[in-house]
Amino acid sequence: MNKLTATIAITALLVGCTTRQPLCENAHVGHEHGNHDTSWFELGLSAGHVHLDGENENAPGLHFHVNKRLGQEGIMERLALGVGGEAIFADHEHYAMMLPLSVYPWRGLVLSVAPSLVWAKHEGDWESEKAAHLEAAYVFELGECDLGPIVGYSGSSEEEHYMVGLHFGIHF
Repeated sequence: MNKLTATIAITALLVGCTTRQPLCENAHVGHEHGNHDTSWFELGLSAGHVHLDGENENAPGLHFHVNKRLGQEGIMERLALGVGGEAIFADHEHYAMMLPLSVYPWRGLVLSVAPSLVWAKHEGDWESEKAAHLEAAYVFELGECDLGPIVGYSGSSEEEHYMVGLHFGIHF
């Protein structure tokens, strides 16, 4: 079941990437400065390989978010707040809800930090705890979409995991 879910999710990401031209031809809500889009919202999806350190396990993972830029001028155009979630399809299931703060300091670089609540299934019981997620991506603008590599880290008192993957975002 976990591998099937991951396969469906990765296929959806790839379909989104290959159909990006029709999705990305809409008129801009925001405007561009240099090489980054300052549209008001971004719907993002990242798929990748996750290593769960405490369990020494590797698994596919998905991350999604909806971020809103805080403004279109000055420092506010370089900041975004949002909501997001994460699923790791390991033998011990992991899910998270988060509130990311993203910074766009230079060109396509995106740095995010998110306080999170994580649910994990261990020995048949669901446990929850607070965690922190950190991510860095470098995205390439493709009209109203972006695509690029992403790395992430999540840590709590119980576990750590690392992700390397591909990010796809739609700006609206």
